[in-house]
Amino acid sequence: MSLLSLPYELLAYVVGHLHLADIRSLAFSCRRLEFLLYEANMTKLVLESKAPYSPEACEARESAEEGKAGDAAKDGQGEESHATALRRLIQRRDAIASVSPYLVATVAFAEEWLFENGVLCYTRGLQMRILDLHRAAHDEIVVNVRDLVSQKIQDSRVRHKYKLTLLHYSHRFVSCSYTLRRDDCSDGSQHWLLVFNPVDGEIAIARQLGSVSKLFVRNNAKFLYYGTASEPTCDGSGRWVINGFDLVTHKLLGQPLEIPTPIGTDIGSTICFDIFDDYMYCLSNQRSLHVEDLDFLSYYTCFRIPLARDGFDVEEPAEALWRRDRTDGPLDDRWTFLRMFKDETTGQLMAVEARKEWLSGRISARRAYYTTAIKFDDSVDREKRPLGYTDRQICAAKRERTGPAKPQTRDPHLVHLGDDSATVSLTLSKCPLRAYYPACQTFIDLIDDSSSFDPAHQQLRIRGGTRRPRAPAELAPRTMETPPPPASASAAAAQEEGLDNHNTFLQQVEDLYRTEADLFWPPKQDPAVNDPALAGLYATLNPPGYFGNPQGTWDDRSLVYATGGGAGGAVGGLRALVFVSWDPNIRLKDARPYPGGATSGLEIARHRPPNASRYFGENLAPKTPLDGKDKLERPVSWRTLEPARYRKISRGYHFTP
Repeated sequence: MSLLSLPYELLAYVVGHLHLADIRSLAFSCRRLEFLLYEANMTKLVLESKAPYSPEACEARESAEEGKAGDAAKDGQGEESHATALRRLIQRRDAIASVSPYLVATVAFAEEWLFENGVLCYTRGLQMRILDLHRAAHDEIVVNVRDLVSQKIQDSRVRHKYKLTLLHYSHRFVSCSYTLRRDDCSDGSQHWLLVFNPVDGEIAIARQLGSVSKLFVRNNAKFLYYGTASEPTCDGSGRWVINGFDLVTHKLLGQPLEIPTPIGTDIGSTICFDIFDDYMYCLSNQRSLHVEDLDFLSYYTCFRIPLARDGFDVEEPAEALWRRDRTDGPLDDRWTFLRMFKDETTGQLMAVEARKEWLSGRISARRAYYTTAIKFDDSVDREKRPLGYTDRQICAAKRERTGPAKPQTRDPHLVHLGDDSATVSLTLSKCPLRAYYPACQTFIDLIDDSSSFDPAHQQLRIRGGTRRPRAPAELAPRTMETPPPPASASAAAAQEEGLDNHNTFLQQVEDLYRTEADLFWPPKQDPAVNDPALAGLYATLNPPGYFGNPQGTWDDRSLVYATGGGAGGAVGGLRALVFVSWDPNIRLKDARPYPGGATSGLEIARHRPPNASRYFGENLAPKTPLDGKDKLERPVSWRTLEPARYRKISRGYHFTP
């Protein structure tokens, strides 16, 4: 029976058992099935069952709740938001998987900068400017730094030198460190943690610190945690000291938490902190060195702290989180990055780590992306114990064994094999930003594609690789199980067996997925062809006069990178900030349609529905709370609202009709 002849209820049942990519393809296959992306009830069903934890689904629910609180017309708009959100979700994933952004723009020239939760904070001179990029704000908040600190730091009211470091932005709170030194003072530098809300004009925290070594901040609307790393211990690792702060009552949360287990200190590489729901999580890919040496096994260190006003209560996962073993080969730590995220379908907290390894003793190194579920047992009350108990438990268990540990197996769907250095020549200096999008099974690199060693010839481009599950008919009948070795097998034989199993596993991963690598954007310039549109796009990605020392960061919808500021660059040491968006609803004011059109090789997505003009080009992003002078809740002396600087720069393109 044809799907077109099924009753609505049966078709909804069938759709409920399909993957989101299959639903997208089904809607694109026939005009009569296009309603799968537009009909309110169907789109709500698909969105809430296939990606309920995606940012688009969360925004749709918020919009629906606002509609239910209003009149009937608004309620209808809330239901319609699920259809809009579903199309945005599909477009975002398609754009990432095809390495085809919807927007690129030079948004600022700055000295220091920070991009967190869709908001760009940057400094220039005595000003800090705050711009909501995800909501395409037309205006940005301008903070006079001297006026701000003089409200809480008495010594700042006289002439002094200072250094401002941006730390974090979340839930309208900006966190930064302020270091001041007076010429007439011999007491050394003073370090302060400043946390303020630029929208309501409140300074929440002004606290003097003894050290700003590795200082980090994480917060939600009610609680804020900050930590510093102590001096290195005897094994070369640092210890963390974490403090909590109640943003409602403006009080500290008990005594500081000292982490006795030596773990990583390089945030983003060996350790990461983040807040999800009612907990702050810490994840590290390092443990005490005596643990990692045993049997060449490596485990993640992970713990969480409940967000509460009664101090710190440290909890550890129900199971040890295995990371890697001897069969993974040597590791090049320079390419490693570590992050936590919530799975868009299940809501499960996951860790993603990128590593460059010489897998199974191979001559060439290969990048791979490993995803691991972080599971805590919330059904029972665990006994409180000092952090590090799991380390000692693992050591004791290993010493009791008489033979080498048996390598553990991974889920092949959670391992994405990336570049092999035997076929892709890419140095770390030419790849300043590396990202991975688990929901799209796609890795993204910002690369300098210039063949010259002169920084002035910089040519930044975006490169990526994606994979898609093979159709059932394409799957090869393979198995990753091999006969176990005899009980009397030597350690060398056991290691050889582990390598064989690992090679079989790598082959299974490649058999399960079709890989599409070396996707570049924009297309390479041909010196023999005069293409003003493409030349203008490259000038946006590589602002003239701002070259060298590129650095960047990324989130689930966009990436921002800075370039310039080095020797021989632009006057004043400023850096150009470039914004790249995968979300079709982010349209900065005054950004121009790309004049090259779809025939230029800058096609946004590979799949379009029959009514492409209706599907593409929607711009229904909610208005930003920073847009309009009426959005600032009360006047304060240290804050004003001005047109966003990118409007004056006017160097940006969008790629929707």
